[in-house]
Amino acid sequence: MGSTSIEWFGCATFRVKVRGRTLWFDTFLERGPGAAPVGITPSEVDQADMIFVSHAHFDHLLGADTIATGTGATVVGNYETARMLRGNGVPREQILPVSGGETVDCGDDVRVRVFPSVHTHLWASANFDSGAPCIGDLGVAYQERRAKQQALFEMLYAATPDIAAYAKAVDPRTSRDDGGQLIYLLESPDGSILFSQSTGYWSGILRALDPDVAVLAVTGRPNLDGEPFQGSLAEFVVSEVEILKPETVVFCHHDAWMPPLPPVNVEPAAQLLGERATNATLLDLSYATPVSILG
Repeated sequence: MGSTSIEWFGCATFRVKVRGRTLWFDTFLERGPGAAPVGITPSEVDQADMIFVSHAHFDHLLGADTIATGTGATVVGNYETARMLRGNGVPREQILPVSGGETVDCGDDVRVRVFPSVHTHLWASANFDSGAPCIGDLGVAYQERRAKQQALFEMLYAATPDIAAYAKAVDPRTSRDDGGQLIYLLESPDGSILFSQSTGYWSGILRALDPDVAVLAVTGRPNLDGEPFQGSLAEFVVSEVEILKPETVVFCHHDAWMPPLPPVNVEPAAQLLGERATNATLLDLSYATPVSILG
Protein backbone atom coordinates (compact mmCIF):
# COMPACT_ATOMS: atom_id res chain seq x y z
CA MET A 1 0.00 0.00 0.00
CA GLY A 2 1.02 3.63 -0.03
CA SER A 3 1.89 6.14 -2.68
CA THR A 4 3.96 5.69 -5.81
CA SER A 5 6.98 7.97 -6.19
CA ILE A 6 8.81 9.00 -9.33
CA GLU A 7 12.33 10.39 -9.55
CA TRP A 8 14.01 11.87 -12.64
CA PHE A 9 17.72 11.50 -13.33
CA GLY A 10 17.92 13.58 -16.48
CA CYS A 11 17.37 12.67 -20.12
CA ALA A 12 14.76 9.87 -20.04
CA THR A 13 15.87 8.01 -16.91
CA PHE A 14 13.41 7.50 -14.05
CA ARG A 15 13.24 5.54 -10.81
CA VAL A 16 9.78 4.53 -9.63
CA LYS A 17 9.06 3.09 -6.21
CA VAL A 18 5.73 1.32 -6.05
CA ARG A 19 4.41 -1.13 -3.44
CA GLY A 20 7.85 -2.11 -2.19
CA ARG A 21 9.30 -2.47 -5.67
CA THR A 22 12.02 -0.33 -7.24
CA LEU A 23 11.68 -0.06 -11.00
CA TRP A 24 14.00 1.82 -13.35
CA PHE A 25 12.88 3.13 -16.72
CA ASP A 26 16.11 3.65 -18.69
CA THR A 27 19.45 3.88 -16.91
CA PHE A 28 21.47 6.67 -18.51
CA LEU A 29 23.43 7.73 -15.44
CA GLU A 30 26.89 7.84 -17.08
CA ARG A 31 26.42 11.22 -18.71
CA GLY A 32 28.76 12.74 -21.22
CA PRO A 33 31.51 15.32 -20.65
CA GLY A 34 30.12 18.64 -19.46
CA ALA A 35 26.67 17.33 -18.57
CA ALA A 36 25.40 18.24 -15.12
CA PRO A 37 25.65 15.37 -12.61
CA VAL A 38 22.40 13.74 -11.55
CA GLY A 39 23.40 12.62 -8.07
CA ILE A 40 24.13 8.95 -8.65
CA THR A 41 26.18 6.64 -10.87
CA PRO A 42 25.24 3.12 -11.98
CA SER A 43 27.71 1.52 -9.56
CA GLU A 44 26.06 3.43 -6.69
CA VAL A 45 22.59 2.05 -7.42
CA ASP A 46 21.84 -0.52 -4.73
CA GLN A 47 18.10 -0.99 -5.27
CA ALA A 48 16.60 -2.27 -8.51
CA ASP A 49 14.07 -5.03 -8.94
CA MET A 50 13.44 -4.51 -12.64
CA ILE A 51 14.83 -2.28 -15.38
CA PHE A 52 12.78 -1.32 -18.43
CA VAL A 53 14.87 -0.03 -21.35
CA SER A 54 13.06 1.89 -24.07
CA HIS A 55 15.65 1.17 -26.78
CA ALA A 56 19.33 0.36 -27.25
CA HIS A 57 20.89 3.79 -27.84
CA PHE A 58 23.50 4.91 -25.32
CA ASP A 59 21.36 7.66 -23.79
CA HIS A 60 18.82 5.05 -22.68
CA LEU A 61 20.62 1.71 -22.26
CA LEU A 62 23.97 2.83 -20.80
CA GLY A 63 24.32 1.72 -17.19
CA ALA A 64 21.81 -1.12 -17.34
CA ASP A 65 24.63 -3.68 -17.46
CA THR A 66 26.28 -2.27 -14.33
CA ILE A 67 23.02 -1.98 -12.38
CA ALA A 68 21.86 -5.45 -13.39
CA THR A 69 25.08 -7.18 -12.39
CA GLY A 70 25.30 -5.16 -9.17
CA THR A 71 21.73 -5.68 -7.98
CA GLY A 72 20.51 -8.82 -9.73
CA ALA A 73 17.69 -6.86 -11.39
CA THR A 74 15.86 -8.27 -14.38
CA VAL A 75 16.25 -6.12 -17.50
CA VAL A 76 13.33 -5.83 -19.92
CA GLY A 77 14.06 -4.51 -23.40
CA ASN A 78 14.07 -5.18 -27.11
CA TYR A 79 16.23 -7.85 -28.71
CA GLU A 80 19.03 -5.41 -29.58
CA THR A 81 19.12 -4.37 -25.93
CA ALA A 82 19.25 -8.03 -24.94
CA ARG A 83 22.11 -8.68 -27.37
CA MET A 84 24.17 -5.81 -26.00
CA LEU A 85 23.57 -6.83 -22.40
CA ARG A 86 24.57 -10.45 -23.02
CA GLY A 87 27.73 -9.24 -24.75
CA ASN A 88 28.58 -7.16 -21.70
CA GLY A 89 28.29 -9.82 -19.05
CA VAL A 90 24.66 -9.74 -17.92
CA PRO A 91 23.47 -13.31 -17.28
CA ARG A 92 20.85 -14.61 -19.68
CA GLU A 93 18.43 -15.35 -16.84
CA GLN A 94 18.37 -11.65 -15.92
CA ILE A 95 17.29 -10.53 -19.40
CA LEU A 96 13.69 -10.52 -20.59
CA PRO A 97 13.53 -9.71 -24.32
CA VAL A 98 10.24 -8.19 -25.50
CA SER A 99 8.87 -6.63 -28.68
CA GLY A 100 5.44 -5.34 -27.65
CA GLY A 101 2.30 -7.12 -26.52
CA GLU A 102 3.80 -8.59 -23.36
CA THR A 103 2.68 -8.01 -19.76
CA VAL A 104 5.49 -8.19 -17.20
CA ASP A 105 4.53 -9.20 -13.65
CA CYS A 106 6.47 -7.17 -11.09
CA GLY A 107 4.74 -8.65 -8.02
CA ASP A 108 2.25 -7.25 -5.49
CA ASP A 109 -0.36 -6.40 -8.15
CA VAL A 110 2.17 -4.31 -10.10
CA ARG A 111 2.58 -5.03 -13.79
CA VAL A 112 4.09 -3.34 -16.82
CA ARG A 113 2.51 -3.69 -20.24
CA VAL A 114 4.79 -3.37 -23.26
CA PHE A 115 3.80 -1.72 -26.54
CA PRO A 116 5.71 -1.11 -29.78
CA SER A 117 6.42 2.49 -30.69
CA VAL A 118 8.64 4.50 -33.04
CA HIS A 119 11.86 6.41 -32.44
CA THR A 120 12.43 10.11 -32.97
CA HIS A 121 13.60 10.86 -36.53
CA LEU A 122 17.26 11.58 -35.80
CA TRP A 123 18.01 11.91 -39.50
CA ALA A 124 15.41 14.60 -40.25
CA SER A 125 15.48 18.37 -39.75
CA ALA A 126 14.65 19.39 -36.17
CA ASN A 127 14.69 22.39 -33.85
CA PHE A 128 15.64 22.86 -30.20
CA ASP A 129 12.77 25.34 -29.85
CA SER A 130 9.63 23.26 -29.30
CA GLY A 131 7.50 26.04 -30.78
CA ALA A 132 9.30 26.15 -34.14
CA PRO A 133 7.56 24.18 -36.91
CA CYS A 134 9.44 21.63 -39.00
CA ILE A 135 8.02 20.40 -42.28
CA GLY A 136 9.14 18.20 -45.15
CA ASP A 137 11.38 15.10 -45.11
CA LEU A 138 8.46 12.89 -46.16
CA GLY A 139 8.80 9.70 -48.18
CA VAL A 140 12.53 9.20 -47.57
CA ALA A 141 13.70 5.61 -48.10
CA TYR A 142 15.03 3.71 -45.11
CA GLN A 143 18.51 3.37 -46.62
CA GLU A 144 18.86 7.16 -46.84
CA ARG A 145 17.44 7.63 -43.34
CA ARG A 146 19.89 5.13 -41.91
CA ALA A 147 22.89 6.66 -43.67
CA LYS A 148 22.00 10.13 -42.36
CA GLN A 149 21.48 8.81 -38.85
CA GLN A 150 24.82 7.02 -38.80
CA ALA A 151 26.49 10.22 -40.04
CA LEU A 152 24.87 12.09 -37.15
CA PHE A 153 26.36 9.65 -34.66
CA GLU A 154 29.79 10.09 -36.22
CA MET A 155 29.50 13.88 -36.06
CA LEU A 156 28.29 13.88 -32.44
CA TYR A 157 30.94 11.43 -31.28
CA ALA A 158 33.68 13.56 -32.86
CA ALA A 159 32.41 16.92 -31.58
CA THR A 160 35.24 17.31 -29.05
CA PRO A 161 38.20 15.17 -27.93
CA ASP A 162 36.45 14.52 -24.59
CA ILE A 163 33.31 13.30 -26.33
CA ALA A 164 35.38 11.13 -28.67
CA ALA A 165 36.99 9.44 -25.66
CA TYR A 166 33.59 9.04 -24.00
CA ALA A 167 32.12 7.51 -27.17
CA LYS A 168 35.00 5.05 -27.47
CA ALA A 169 34.27 3.87 -23.93
CA VAL A 170 30.48 3.56 -24.21
CA ASP A 171 30.07 2.39 -27.82
CA PRO A 172 30.83 -1.30 -27.06
CA ARG A 173 28.11 -1.34 -24.36
CA THR A 174 25.26 0.15 -26.39
CA SER A 175 24.08 0.21 -29.99
CA ARG A 176 23.77 2.81 -32.72
CA ASP A 177 20.63 0.94 -33.81
CA ASP A 178 17.65 1.49 -31.53
CA GLY A 179 16.36 -2.07 -32.02
CA GLY A 180 12.73 -0.96 -31.99
CA GLN A 181 11.33 1.68 -29.66
CA LEU A 182 9.12 0.46 -26.81
CA ILE A 183 6.72 2.26 -24.52
CA TYR A 184 5.77 0.94 -21.09
CA LEU A 185 2.52 1.25 -19.15
CA LEU A 186 3.05 0.72 -15.42
CA GLU A 187 -0.17 -0.39 -13.73
CA SER A 188 -0.85 -0.87 -10.02
CA PRO A 189 -3.80 -0.43 -7.65
CA ASP A 190 -2.49 3.13 -7.13
CA GLY A 191 -2.92 4.04 -10.81
CA SER A 192 -0.99 3.95 -14.08
CA ILE A 193 2.03 5.70 -15.63
CA LEU A 194 2.94 5.63 -19.33
CA PHE A 195 6.61 6.00 -20.24
CA SER A 196 7.15 7.20 -23.82
CA GLN A 197 10.84 8.10 -23.85
CA SER A 198 11.34 8.93 -27.51
CA THR A 199 9.28 11.44 -29.47
CA GLY A 200 7.04 9.22 -31.55
CA TYR A 201 3.96 7.02 -31.55
CA TRP A 202 1.73 4.70 -33.51
CA SER A 203 -1.61 6.48 -33.35
CA GLY A 204 -3.66 3.28 -33.24
CA ILE A 205 -1.75 2.05 -30.19
CA LEU A 206 -1.81 5.36 -28.34
CA ARG A 207 -5.58 5.66 -28.75
CA ALA A 208 -6.03 2.40 -26.83
CA LEU A 209 -4.21 3.68 -23.73
CA ASP A 210 -5.62 5.64 -20.80
CA PRO A 211 -2.86 6.41 -18.26
CA ASP A 212 -3.21 8.58 -15.16
CA VAL A 213 0.29 9.96 -15.77
CA ALA A 214 2.07 10.37 -19.12
CA VAL A 215 5.87 10.72 -19.23
CA LEU A 216 6.62 12.14 -22.67
CA ALA A 217 9.87 12.89 -24.49
CA VAL A 218 10.20 16.43 -25.83
CA THR A 219 13.13 16.39 -28.22
CA GLY A 220 14.09 16.06 -31.86
CA ARG A 221 11.85 15.57 -34.90
CA PRO A 222 8.69 13.73 -33.87
CA ASN A 223 7.74 10.46 -35.54
CA LEU A 224 4.05 10.02 -36.32
CA ASP A 225 3.20 6.56 -37.65
CA GLY A 226 6.63 6.25 -39.25
CA GLU A 227 6.86 9.64 -40.96
CA PRO A 228 8.22 12.99 -39.71
CA PHE A 229 5.53 15.06 -38.01
CA GLN A 230 4.54 18.14 -39.99
CA GLY A 231 4.48 20.91 -37.40
CA SER A 232 6.16 21.90 -34.16
CA LEU A 233 7.41 19.68 -31.37
CA ALA A 234 4.96 21.45 -29.07
CA GLU A 235 2.04 20.56 -31.33
CA PHE A 236 3.14 16.95 -31.42
CA VAL A 237 3.44 16.63 -27.64
CA VAL A 238 0.04 18.22 -27.11
CA SER A 239 -1.44 15.79 -29.66
CA GLU A 240 -0.20 12.95 -27.46
CA VAL A 241 -1.83 14.50 -24.40
CA GLU A 242 -5.10 15.06 -26.24
CA ILE A 243 -5.18 11.38 -27.21
CA LEU A 244 -4.11 9.97 -23.82
CA LYS A 245 -6.06 12.39 -21.60
CA PRO A 246 -3.83 11.91 -18.51
CA GLU A 247 -4.29 13.84 -15.30
CA THR A 248 -0.55 14.57 -15.07
CA VAL A 249 2.16 15.09 -17.70
CA VAL A 250 5.93 14.85 -17.15
CA PHE A 251 8.38 16.01 -19.82
CA CYS A 252 11.70 14.23 -20.38
CA HIS A 253 14.70 14.11 -22.74
CA HIS A 254 14.72 17.90 -22.94
CA ASP A 255 17.64 18.75 -20.65
CA ALA A 256 21.29 19.36 -21.60
CA TRP A 257 22.14 15.67 -21.35
CA MET A 258 24.94 15.76 -23.95
CA PRO A 259 26.75 19.08 -24.38
CA PRO A 260 27.39 20.71 -26.81
CA LEU A 261 23.79 19.81 -27.69
CA PRO A 262 21.64 22.49 -26.04
CA PRO A 263 18.55 21.80 -23.96
CA VAL A 264 15.18 21.96 -25.68
CA ASN A 265 13.12 25.07 -25.02
CA VAL A 266 9.97 23.43 -23.66
CA GLU A 267 8.16 26.65 -22.78
CA PRO A 268 6.12 26.70 -26.02
CA ALA A 269 5.06 23.11 -25.36
CA ALA A 270 4.10 23.93 -21.78
CA GLN A 271 2.16 26.99 -22.90
CA LEU A 272 0.29 25.11 -25.62
CA LEU A 273 -0.45 22.31 -23.19
CA GLY A 274 -2.12 24.82 -20.90
CA GLU A 275 -4.12 26.30 -23.74
CA ARG A 276 -5.40 23.11 -25.33
CA ALA A 277 -5.15 20.28 -22.78
CA THR A 278 -6.60 22.07 -19.78
CA ASN A 279 -7.33 18.94 -17.74
CA ALA A 280 -3.66 17.89 -17.64
CA THR A 281 -1.27 19.22 -15.00
CA LEU A 282 2.37 19.58 -16.05
CA LEU A 283 4.71 18.31 -13.33
CA ASP A 284 8.20 19.82 -13.52
CA LEU A 285 10.75 17.48 -11.93
CA SER A 286 14.25 18.31 -10.69
CA TYR A 287 17.14 15.83 -10.78
CA ALA A 288 17.21 13.14 -8.08
CA THR A 289 14.17 14.51 -6.25
CA PRO A 290 11.46 11.92 -5.58
CA VAL A 291 7.86 13.10 -5.90
CA SER A 292 4.71 11.27 -4.84
CA ILE A 293 2.70 10.88 -8.02
CA LEU A 294 0.01 8.25 -7.39
CA GLY A 295 -1.93 7.01 -4.40
